[in-house]
Amino acid sequence: MADGSGESELVPAAQAKFDLSVFDLDCVKRAAYRVTGNAAVEITLEDGFAVCALIFTKAVTRAAAETAIERLRLEVLDQDLRSSIAAETATVRNAILALAFSRSGLQSDD
Repeated sequence: MADGSGESELVPAAQAKFDLSVFDLDCVKRAAYRVTGNAAVEITLEDGFAVCALIFTKAVTRAAAETAIERLRLEVLDQDLRSSIAAETATVRNAILALAFSRSGLQSDD
């Protein structure tokens, strides 16, 4: 809000939508869990979108609510990128783990 009007208004909740053709629902859930410091997150599915309602424990200013939504959006992107990197590096990671455990003496030679 460019003129600053309404920024000090207290709000009990805020909402963000995530397109499930872009973001995996698991990433949205992980991100929601990470931002639950001062709000509960309720996730519903509507027409291919994950709708996240942040319900604050105490009413916050509209500016604080917008900051919380921005934090959720950044966390969803972060979780999505982590998931992509994990998938891309899975074979290398598994090969390294297999090699490490093959020399650990935990397996019998039978």
